[in-house]
Order: sequence, then C-alpha cells, then structure tokens
Amino acid sequence: MDNPLYLAVLVVVVLVVLGALSALVSRGGGTINLPYVAADSLLTPAERSFFGVLQQALTPNYHLFAKVRLADIIELQRGLSGKRRYAAFNRINAKHADFVACDPQTFRIVGVIELDDSSHRAAKRQKRDQFMDSALAAASIPVLRIPAQRSYSASTLREQAEAAFHPNALQTSTGNA
Repeated sequence: MDNPLYLAVLVVVVLVVLGALSALVSRGGGTINLPYVAADSLLTPAERSFFGVLQQALTPNYHLFAKVRLADIIELQRGLSGKRRYAAFNRINAKHADFVACDPQTFRIVGVIELDDSSHRAAKRQKRDQFMDSALAAASIPVLRIPAQRSYSASTLREQAEAAFHPNALQTSTGNA
C-alpha cells in the first residue's frame, strides 16, 4: 500500500470504470439505451373530457383512477395449477379498466366505469367486453358502461354510479348519461 505506483494504478482503474459507467448511463438521457419514449397522454381526448365530468359527479364519495390494469383489480383464485393459472393470468394481464372507483377511506374497489366508444360495436371488442364484465362479476365488482357522447350530465352520472355501485347491484349496468 505504501507503493505510489500501486496507488496511481488503482486511481486510474477507478477513473476508467467510472468513465465507462458514466458513458453507458448518459446514452438515452440517463437510461441504458432502452427503446422507450413517453406517451403523449395517459387518456385520449374523449377519456379526459369524460374523466373531468366523472370527477365532478363522484368526488368526494369515491377516489377515481384511470386506466388500471385488470390484474391489479382482480386476483386469481387460490389453488389454480400451473397451466390454468398461467392462462387465467394472461387473460387479465394485458387488459385495463377505463376508470376505477374506490372507497376514499379504505381504497376498496367499489366499481369499474367503462367509456364505450364506437370501437365497442366491433365483434372482437364485444367479446373482450363480455369477458371483462364476466371476470369482474366473478370478483363481485360492478361495471357501469357509459356510451361515449359529446357531453355528460354530472348528476346523471352520479345517479348511475350510485345505482350500479350499491352493494346489492352486482350485475353490469348500462347508462345513457
């Protein structure tokens, strides 16, 4: 350790390693060259507009969350074996709910609100919606489906949500806000 040459070599090695790490991290603005860019917005313009009215209608009775992954809302039953568990998880993992209403004190999920635009008329989308409604019903989470339109009534949305999310309302409701 008293050898100055040993100390100089050690300092050079440390500086080279730090320089290499710094070069790796500095590529891509602080990440290590990953192929990702920020999305323009979490919500589409139609979803943003609807969310604003939904907030007026449901606050302070509910906390609202947007674009929540279905796998974060419902869980798989215990005891499912390998293939069945994997298949069941894959069916919910890549899907999301448009909006989730939660109890403001406990964050218990009270219900799901789906904004149905014209894409929901396609057969493939209807099949997906039926699966999602069935999965949520199996987990005792009510779904309120609202057709997309130019404007919404906060009071009508409030009434529809209260009717759909009442503890005894476990079936899917369809509204015309």
